[in-house]
Amino acid sequence: MIYIPNKKYNPDNTEGRLITSKLPLGKSVSIATFLAHGASGIGHIGTAAKRSQLARNLYLHAELMNSINQDTKLFKDVRVTVSEGIYEAGPYEVVKGDNKLKEDGRLVVYQVYNRKGKIDHPATFDVAKFWKDHMEYSRLVLDYDFYNPDGTMTSQILVEMPTVPSTWDIKFTKVVQTQYNGRLLSNKELVEVLESV
Repeated sequence: MIYIPNKKYNPDNTEGRLITSKLPLGKSVSIATFLAHGASGIGHIGTAAKRSQLARNLYLHAELMNSINQDTKLFKDVRVTVSEGIYEAGPYEVVKGDNKLKEDGRLVVYQVYNRKGKIDHPATFDVAKFWKDHMEYSRLVLDYDFYNPDGTMTSQILVEMPTVPSTWDIKFTKVVQTQYNGRLLSNKELVEVLESV
């Protein structure tokens, strides 16, 4: 399908200017939004072509974020934040797997917070379900774990996008999975895991 980006935020409209972390990709979303717990900037992405690719890939993620954060009705009481974004390798590291997808701006991990600043597990499920039904992606993983030292649950949503070519002719495969403590709980559907009381 040909994806039509918003002219105002289309990263291909930089007209040869150097793409920096300040580049806006949507309302209140810039490349810097995706630096949380990852890279310190995008200086490690040296070539203009790689930065353009990064910006195009992240544009799709900006659309995801704004589908929730700009919603004043259904999701007015929650906020989606980036928990793991652009990855920057160590000096001798060979980047592969999910970290390679993060380095390219294709994979981003999100958490959903309520007004009290706490991860909202039911809302995380609702956001994942909304994205599954209404947004485009390659792979969406609803992930739950009990790895916190105090035994509390963490929930997050991993979203992988396809590589976005300059033609914006994109194939979205829309694979859906649920993981529990690092293992596949369900393939092809979202399963809500309830926090123990």
